[in-house]
Amino acid sequence: MLLIIAVSVILLLPVISYLLQPLSNQKSIIFLFTFLFFGGFFFNFISTNSLIGSWVQATQSESVLRTISRDGEFDNLLINKYLENASSEDESFLLGAQVFYKSLEYQSYNSAENILKALNLKFISETFQVPIFNLLADLSDAKYPNLTNSKVLVNIENPPNCNLQSLQFFVSIPGGPEVNIASKEILSPDIEIPFRLDKSHSLIRGFDITSAFFQQEIIKVEAQALCENTAFQSFKSLDLKYSKDNQEELFFYANEWLKKEQ
Repeated sequence: MLLIIAVSVILLLPVISYLLQPLSNQKSIIFLFTFLFFGGFFFNFISTNSLIGSWVQATQSESVLRTISRDGEFDNLLINKYLENASSEDESFLLGAQVFYKSLEYQSYNSAENILKALNLKFISETFQVPIFNLLADLSDAKYPNLTNSKVLVNIENPPNCNLQSLQFFVSIPGGPEVNIASKEILSPDIEIPFRLDKSHSLIRGFDITSAFFQQEIIKVEAQALCENTAFQSFKSLDLKYSKDNQEELFFYANEWLKKEQ
């Protein structure tokens, strides 16, 4: 801003000199032209809807980059104004995503988490939920690479009087979205070895086992056993806050199976 003011003053010096000359002709025309030209120039750079660039937008971009460079949190008013520079809601979200990935590029994870929180609060439509989960997955992979191998190991004992045909596992977050964070079906299962559930078994990238470990969620694991003539089910809960090495293991014992109505 100071540079623009300095350049403007230098450019105005000949005009001022001309207007101060007592014998100068056409002062009114020169003054009007100067007023319109520099007035339009100044208005263009302070307006958020300028034709050839905006000082306001440039200042906002510089503030955003400074915040990212020091891995700080964005001012709420600033980031909301910055996102409003876009002409549509979709473009506004993409503008926020650019800030997010610039933060990851600088390894400014606090800034990345902060803009992700802002996007989650601002874009509450279901249209943006999957993209936000994808951003969360990218943040998790970048900031916590060890979380990539997060897993739940499930051990089972055969239900009573059951010729086991198949197993199904469903993992969800109680009180969360009505979408499983993992599901898996095993035909002709070998119950002598534990069954692994990880992010590869999710329906939505970013809303998975890894994100549950990342957010230290309480998860519910449902097991369904299909036998030759009947079916059983059982449920277990896990508090991932107390997990070690991003891994949990649970057991479904023979006496814990309940017959499932068919």
